[in-house]
Amino acid sequence: MGIRRFRADDADIVSHIIRRCLLEVNIKDYPKEVIESMYDHFSPKNLVEISERRHMYVFVQDNEIRGTGNLRDNNVRSVFVNPDFHNLGIGRELMKHLEKLVKRSGYRTIELFSSVTAFEFYKKLGYKRIRTVQDKDTGKSILMRKML
Repeated sequence: MGIRRFRADDADIVSHIIRRCLLEVNIKDYPKEVIESMYDHFSPKNLVEISERRHMYVFVQDNEIRGTGNLRDNNVRSVFVNPDFHNLGIGRELMKHLEKLVKRSGYRTIELFSSVTAFEFYKKLGYKRIRTVQDKDTGKSILMRKML
């Protein structure tokens, strides 16, 4: 088990994980149009491009990628865990890793835009709601912040 940097050859499986989350989990909180927009955004090709602009990581267990998360500066982005492995601590481990990296970079706070779906997860990790934002492509999200 471990967390390592995302590689371009991870793109297909990471895209599949994110898209499953959108279709199986986030669909409960978002309209079909938003899910479709996000589904298109997380194509393997786009993930490779995103990885060139952000620090992107994967959680590997039993030689299988089970989750992903990335950040830019002190902003966490796109944390997803394979739905087959929800509630096993993978998301928490990814967040611990990202928080450690942000702290090492000298930041005193860490921020993220939570989906409605993940809000309670981040709240349990100590993140506080700052404000709610509405976007036509990504739907409703909640800006959250945590002191490091």
